[in-house]
Amino acid sequence: MPLALSDAQLKIVMTIAADIPSPDKRSTYLERVSAMLTTRGRWDDAIVADVAKLAATGLARRPAA
Repeated sequence: MPLALSDAQLKIVMTIAADIPSPDKRSTYLERVSAMLTTRGRWDDAIVADVAKLAATGLARRPAA
């Protein structure tokens, strides 16, 4: 099911996606966001921000230098 996000909501999702180091992990992140939002039915900016942060768990960590 396609998601319909506002510009502000899309910016939230994409800002967090930019911190994920690899394309494979970004794909996983976006799939997580989609799955979590789809189960909710309706969402506002705050819910999208919470879901985006949760979906990035374990993916956004960059290797230590």
